[in-house]
Amino acid sequence: MAGSTRAKVGVFDSGIGGLNVLCECLKAAHGVTFYYFGDNCNAPYGSKGKEEIGILVERGLHILARRRIDVAVLACNTASAVCLESMRRKFPFPIVGMEPAISPAAKKFRRILVLCTPRTAESERLRRLIARHPAAEIEVFAPKDLAWAIEKNLLEKEPLLLEDHLPRGGYDAVVLGCTHYSFFRDEIAAFYGAEVFDGGEGTAARVLALLRIGRSNHSQPLVTRSTQTFEKCKNQTKNRVIFVGPCKKMNETIFISNKRSI
Repeated sequence: MAGSTRAKVGVFDSGIGGLNVLCECLKAAHGVTFYYFGDNCNAPYGSKGKEEIGILVERGLHILARRRIDVAVLACNTASAVCLESMRRKFPFPIVGMEPAISPAAKKFRRILVLCTPRTAESERLRRLIARHPAAEIEVFAPKDLAWAIEKNLLEKEPLLLEDHLPRGGYDAVVLGCTHYSFFRDEIAAFYGAEVFDGGEGTAARVLALLRIGRSNHSQPLVTRSTQTFEKCKNQTKNRVIFVGPCKKMNETIFISNKRSI
């Protein structure tokens, strides 16, 4: 797919969290068209029932499928935990899911906190992932409203205090099991004095492998306090981003103007 035909990737999330995954893909890829569908109108997904999540995700993937995409990304840990396998059976293109980066964290550290949504916390996928690392002391905590609070903070400038949402404790590493949390990666790292991991970079690498294209030479960090924006990242790598879905204006606004991200 690296020839004259531009590859097409659809990125789906329950809201703005997937923009962090999108930007990892933008940073890694070159000359790709990305379609982004953030379902802010129905966010958050983390406390919804499994059947409702499945219906919403399938609807979003159908919208992306109309763009004749080559690969889809479920840039939502909750959606991946609940319905990734069923969506793979319903659609003809490969679907890359999000997985908490427990494995990279467990290779370096013993005491690990996994922050995720309630649906991800109770999922069999997460239990299997934790079971692969019996030597690590892994604690799972599901902040009930943190994803929604982040959405409100970025879209409506509502104040957000992490201490109102996060447990105290001494940890060597924190794994972000929700893409929304990556917007506050630096603050979470400072709150715990610990290294923070998320699955964005691994997801981007998997997308490139499926597209059979190499990594871009662009290597700016994902979440920093720099003055760069998503828009600049897009331009440097000659990728295209097209927003779709009923909430496209919200996501486009955050994409262009948010200074928390690259």
